[in-house]
Amino acid sequence: MATWRVEPASDPGFRRAVRERLQAGSASATWAAFARRRAALVGGALAVALVGGALGGHGSARARVDEDRARLASAYVAGLDARLMTPVR
Repeated sequence: MATWRVEPASDPGFRRAVRERLQAGSASATWAAFARRRAALVGGALAVALVGGALGGHGSARARVDEDRARLASAYVAGLDARLMTPVR
């Protein structure tokens, strides 16, 4: 086995054939073609993004509502506090 060598015959058109295959593959590589070939993958990714965005948006909206509620409650209580009211003249 130590003396055995593989010497394949050289193909003069090998590089040209490889370049042609690469160019043919890149010409049909559009987003629509990719999505059609992998519809389940694209649909799953879209569903994950939609659910993640909905959960993130809900959490952000809940935090904003809580901040607004606390600010409004504080302003309301401050408006009722006799110590903070100034005498009217």
